[in-house]
Amino acid sequence: MSSNSDRYAFIGLGAMGLPMAINLQNHFSSSKLPPLIVYNRTFSKTQSVKEIGAIAATNLKQAIENANIIFTSLANDDAVNQIYDQLLKELELINDNNKKKRIFIETSTIHPTTISALREKVEKASNTFLLHCPVWGSSKAAKSAQLSIITSGNQGAIDYILPLLVPVLGKQTLPAGEDVKKAAKYKLMGNYFVLGTIELLSEGITFAEKSGLEKEMVLEYISSVYSPSIYLNYGTKMIEESFDKDVGFNVTNGLKDIGHIQQLAKDSGTQVPIADLMNKHLNYVKDFESGADNYDWSCMIGSLRVASGLPFMNKNVKQE
Repeated sequence: MSSNSDRYAFIGLGAMGLPMAINLQNHFSSSKLPPLIVYNRTFSKTQSVKEIGAIAATNLKQAIENANIIFTSLANDDAVNQIYDQLLKELELINDNNKKKRIFIETSTIHPTTISALREKVEKASNTFLLHCPVWGSSKAAKSAQLSIITSGNQGAIDYILPLLVPVLGKQTLPAGEDVKKAAKYKLMGNYFVLGTIELLSEGITFAEKSGLEKEMVLEYISSVYSPSIYLNYGTKMIEESFDKDVGFNVTNGLKDIGHIQQLAKDSGTQVPIADLMNKHLNYVKDFESGADNYDWSCMIGSLRVASGLPFMNKNVKQE
């Protein structure tokens, strides 16, 4: 159980990081604990957390000098490596006579070799631990603390921060053991199922439209027959073409995950042909749809629509 002397920081306030940071700060405020320290490269993104009591760091030095437990939620592997390289440089300069326990909780979706190499670098420092705790769930789930959180790394460190993971940030933890690579693989495999569902919905909804069915009838079918929320959530996005609303993963992040999935499959000698299709469809969106990086990855249906002789979208949902 963490102590009242611990100070917490959150680095990376994107679609997932921001609601997680807000939930942490609200918890600290209600528990009369010291405020969360937040850092984001685009400083303006710290504003909404500052308004509820968090302290906005202007640099990473300020974050690591004042916090010993640090969450990170970053866009991709390069960003993770860059941020941690800076954090570790600053950590080397800290004169910490008490050798206070430091725990880094990395929540991003990254390749297994990235997190494994990073853990080796981080844990060279005395009494310092790196946990890999990627999360499953949309930004809505993050806001309502309904995430499923994979945990991996040193079990003592996991136990130490567990009361913050559930119920402050999520509804459940899914233990993956000591090996942080296993958690990264677990997350990528889960995202592969999500992406496969999006691909299936893209094909089915396009097929229905080309066959003369009303799309609203298809959504009613999905709602009544396939109750899992993932079908209804992404099916609604595709039918309403609301790709710019509640963006969980955008096109760039989708391509990043598919790349990791393809590499992992190659390394393990596994055939994943649907990943090649998804890569093709998302790359089409990236190359030919201006502003598509502001869209949810479910917009890959547009590639199938165009290939089937339909417009990318029936209505204009692009932000002005």
